[in-house]
Amino acid sequence: MQIALAAVLVIALGVIGVAIASPESIRSALPGADTATRTTSVAASTTQPASTPGASTPRTTTSPSVQPVPIGEPALTANPIYQAGGMAKQVCGPPGYPSNGPAGEAFYAAALPCVERAWQPLFERVRMEYDAPKVLVPTGTTASSPCGTTSASAAAAFYCPINETIYMPIAGLPEVWTESRPLNYLSVFSHEFGHHVQALTGVIEEAFTRERRVGQKSPAGFEISRRTELQVQCFAGMFVESIVDSGGPFTRSDVDSVRRFEYGSGRGSPTHGTAANTEGWWVRGTSNQIADCNTWTASSAEVA
Repeated sequence: MQIALAAVLVIALGVIGVAIASPESIRSALPGADTATRTTSVAASTTQPASTPGASTPRTTTSPSVQPVPIGEPALTANPIYQAGGMAKQVCGPPGYPSNGPAGEAFYAAALPCVERAWQPLFERVRMEYDAPKVLVPTGTTASSPCGTTSASAAAAFYCPINETIYMPIAGLPEVWTESRPLNYLSVFSHEFGHHVQALTGVIEEAFTRERRVGQKSPAGFEISRRTELQVQCFAGMFVESIVDSGGPFTRSDVDSVRRFEYGSGRGSPTHGTAANTEGWWVRGTSNQIADCNTWTASSAEVA
């Protein structure tokens, strides 16, 4: 996939919010760390473009049956993906939880097909092109990508659109935060996958274009970041809802646990939103209708 900007979608815990980061540096969503660089994940911030400012390269296809990726205002407020409906129920039960490198590799290798099965039908319904992301599970104290390098203590997870890869560092989600609950890890993973969806549907590129225009660290720039991050919170809620009470290992009580986890991870950030909105958009996603995840038409108060 060609993309004219470099973004890292990171989950920096302390607040599991999402943000978009720059290749130069990654801004963590941890309290007091908003002066760092920006990443996109469950708890980070936004990125700077890797190409000449304004040099947009929208995704194209030679197949007449696939509609082009929207650009400009429609990419955000009227994206075709919002017409795709909800995700089908499915059984998803990755083995164990990511306690170490091998366990993490096995867990996310099993989780990826689940998330793809949830999303691919939505892309097909609206005739948008889908590409699978790659997943890496770093085991060290830092994680490097074409979008930049960050410490696992600052970024729980992130997505780099340059190489379409989700990074899930083992050290990024310590058990003290997740209580070793597999569904918490799946919620974080599906949040990062949501950034991949944004990249495929033109959301990230248009959001970055607007951030450059208004200034990344301006009040307007921070609001764009929050809209980007809270949208994937909603996507994560959709996915979790699709795999509970489906005949697999996860039940409604697990959803309640993840909801508390999402609220506890959101401590307020100009780039990721308040704890209430971090949880609120995740809960909104459990309605399992992607149209409900359109943060770009929400009021400023809803994305504060």
